[in-house]
Amino acid sequence: MINIYDAGKFGKIISAAVSGAFRKFGIAEDKAEVEIDFIDPERMRSLNSEARGVDSVTDVLSFPALEASIPFDPEDYPDDRDPETGAVILGEIYVCPERASSQAAEYGHSLSREIAFLSVHGILHLLGFDHESENERLGMEKLQDEILVASGFTRDYADGLTLEDAYVEDDAEDVTDEASEDKQRSGVAVILGRPNAGKSTLINAIVGEKVAIVSWKPQTTRNRIIGVYNAPGLQIAFADTPGIHKPKNKLGDFMMKSVKTAMEGVDVAIYVVDAEKGADENDYMRIEALVRGGNNTVVAVNKVDRVTKEKVAEILLKLNAIGGIAAVVPVSALKEKNVDVLIDEVGKFMPYGPKYYPDDQYTDRNMRFMASEIIREKALRLLDKEIPYGIAVAINKYEYRDNGILDIDADVICQKAAHKPIVLGKGGAMIKRIAEYAREDLEKMTDSKIFLTLWVRVKEDWRDDIVLLNNLGYDPKKDS
Repeated sequence: MINIYDAGKFGKIISAAVSGAFRKFGIAEDKAEVEIDFIDPERMRSLNSEARGVDSVTDVLSFPALEASIPFDPEDYPDDRDPETGAVILGEIYVCPERASSQAAEYGHSLSREIAFLSVHGILHLLGFDHESENERLGMEKLQDEILVASGFTRDYADGLTLEDAYVEDDAEDVTDEASEDKQRSGVAVILGRPNAGKSTLINAIVGEKVAIVSWKPQTTRNRIIGVYNAPGLQIAFADTPGIHKPKNKLGDFMMKSVKTAMEGVDVAIYVVDAEKGADENDYMRIEALVRGGNNTVVAVNKVDRVTKEKVAEILLKLNAIGGIAAVVPVSALKEKNVDVLIDEVGKFMPYGPKYYPDDQYTDRNMRFMASEIIREKALRLLDKEIPYGIAVAINKYEYRDNGILDIDADVICQKAAHKPIVLGKGGAMIKRIAEYAREDLEKMTDSKIFLTLWVRVKEDWRDDIVLLNNLGYDPKKDS
């Protein structure tokens, strides 16, 4: 929440700059509150004298209301909230526009860019950053530049706004077609990352429905799956993809082709980092490659609920060293923490245009596909470490009876004969449990009574059988 006083037309500049700083640290604007005020030179001199014992007119002064730290978690400040809004009160920032104007002329850039710079500088002070040592100064300068560039305030930014016309009302309301509130934003965001980083859990949390299956086993997602998020004026199609890995068979080749295909025509790339395992050099290189490729890149640092704040801060520090990242958002997909912040950040890059999907559609996959995925999820979970990754599900029958009961007949395919008795279980107990748990989820999803029959089949080396892969739905051409 940004409260701006006496800034005239510079209010929009300040708001954009502060929003950029909040995005950099994954802070939702409704969770933090700051006041920014334009004051004259005499008032600035007086504040400097009272607070710092210095008789001078500075460009900006910050007065923190608390000892904030990064990563910023509003739950850490239960006693520092605005009683009306519930937002954490960060503090106050005072800017002297006259001093800013003279500095802009001295540095050779626009006044608006200088105002944006001072706003970001003040926010960093409120968030605990300082420049008393050389290292602190260099680190703070780097952060300021990254935030300003990501917010569009490059050194050559110029809008011609001066102090003289900042408070002059325009003859007509300055609203462009692109900025009008009645326009619809629609676009595509792809979710990338290493296996088991939590991509499927994240897309399910975003959409609010089960779109992708979740398992402890890596490379659980094999196809590109679209999950559709709808809100007033905004639709985002989130593409869940297989984890990035080195292919070891034809199925692995398909999965990596699915990742490559998912990158085509997207508006935002979301790279998910597993905070629990930590980001490795491959993660950082892939993120840098996304940025260099001209992609709007948002990094979601997932599973922050499972690690210390110090470990999260270490990852954020390394990510901040990568210039050009649009936003870094610490999240817990499992507990749905900061998922709304991530959606807000991604939504800002969605272009204006009509919706791709109807409001009541939350995935691009048909129910036959969803049924096979639900069954596979239950098999992977119940079999735990007894059966490796090589399980597939083929739907043989998906039909409604006249009385409304849905008949589903499916094969659970394993790649070795020795696996079949394990999947069946003693007296068929395991396959019955898989069917029972799958039926519960499918009945909720379809709102129908379901009669589910499962068979266990052995197809040796099915992951290298192109014909069988195509029959199971793993056809790269279908994902293009």
